[in-house]
Amino acid sequence: MKPQLIKAYNQSADAAMNWLLGQQREDGSFGPHIDDLASYYKSPYLFYISGRSDAAVRLLAYLKQAFMRPDGDFMTSGDKKSANGAFVEYWAYTNAWIALAAQKMGRFDIAWPAYRYLRSFHHAKQGGFTTRRPYAEQAPNIVDVLTTAHLGLAALYFGEIDKAIRAGKLLQRFIIVQPDPASGFYLRMDDDGNLITDYAPDAALFHRVSATQPQQAYFMIGYPIGYLGKLHMATGTAEYLDAAIRYLDFAMACHDSIRSFHYSHKVAWAAAVIAGLTGERKYSEFSQSIADYLIGIQDASGAWMIDQPAHTSYDQTAEIAIWLREIVAESRRFGMR
Repeated sequence: MKPQLIKAYNQSADAAMNWLLGQQREDGSFGPHIDDLASYYKSPYLFYISGRSDAAVRLLAYLKQAFMRPDGDFMTSGDKKSANGAFVEYWAYTNAWIALAAQKMGRFDIAWPAYRYLRSFHHAKQGGFTTRRPYAEQAPNIVDVLTTAHLGLAALYFGEIDKAIRAGKLLQRFIIVQPDPASGFYLRMDDDGNLITDYAPDAALFHRVSATQPQQAYFMIGYPIGYLGKLHMATGTAEYLDAAIRYLDFAMACHDSIRSFHYSHKVAWAAAVIAGLTGERKYSEFSQSIADYLIGIQDASGAWMIDQPAHTSYDQTAEIAIWLREIVAESRRFGMR
């Protein structure tokens, strides 16, 4: 990666981080009116990898006090997960971000209770992780690629390589059984390992990424790519890299809006991971095209999606900045050119 790109990505991430730091109070919070879990859960990770461990420590302490429950779950209040309905559907998603940050920071009083709760989402039969609620032997359970990749990565961080490998095996199966990748990718399986292809039209976002329609939930595909690349690094097993490339080739064949949509952020990171592992310039160029677009839509304040509710703008500001940092890290780690 050229030095000017590294500089641009770091400057963009710095601006986002500084915007978030500007909102932080002494108690670690973003103020009394920013009270939804979705506004907070990614920022400790961003602050820590950006060298602001002081802010990360304060924010993580606030998260523990305000949102952590005795069983290791995180809730906004009472029985409310978040005002963002996606986090009711993908229940463990917010939790895993907090667990990863806490593990990186050595806050094991948060990390391990949080991870013990995440373990309850492990699907005993399919090997991935369940979407809406912890796995139950007598209840229908759904597994999906986003949750499986996210919690699979958590398993890697917490040293549970067997669970991480089983997650990778399920992600391999997902790509193998797709009936028509040229048309789209089904994101969920039932208890018996069958793709879920029948769903309400208004639930399409959670069930399928179309290869031909614009502005899909491309992050659903991005996370498995990046995770499989990391699992390959952990195990040295070529089949995980092969599966990651199949996912990435699907992504690159999607509607061209994948290069100019704010929900492609995980794809940009994932393509950088695979570029570093393979040396393929087409993957690094794909990553760069998305990252350049994201920088181009950043608000002058440093935030993204500033016109959206706080639980969206704070969330996406932290996330895009994280992936810009990680793209730079991948380029330095593997010497991308």
